[in-house]
Amino acid sequence: MRIRKTLLQIALLFLLVNLICGLFFKGLQSNGVDPYILMTGNLIVVILTIISFYMLFSGMKSSSTSGFLSTVLGSFMLKLIAAVAIIFVYSKLAPASMNMPSIVISLFLYLVYMFIELKGILSMTPKK
Repeated sequence: MRIRKTLLQIALLFLLVNLICGLFFKGLQSNGVDPYILMTGNLIVVILTIISFYMLFSGMKSSSTSGFLSTVLGSFMLKLIAAVAIIFVYSKLAPASMNMPSIVISLFLYLVYMFIELKGILSMTPKK
């Protein structure tokens, strides 16, 4: 049940960000934010978050603490390395037209998704 609630919160945030990008398309552009880059960044971050969430969830089933900590570290490293690699590739493909406001907003969304993910995982841990 808590898995559904967490995934629903992630999906709602994803839809909200895309709705804002659609409704305020011209306003975002006039403020220097490329809505297409922002929506692409949002999509990439939500995919990484869902993969990471399932890694953490499967790690919770581990019988040893080291198994769980390995999945925590693995999910964190996956998201971090993927985010850095994607920004690096984007900077090489579009060096002149790289849209920094969209990248900064996407990195902020990364933190918000990570908060939702960790809140969901922590709500599934047994209380002592």
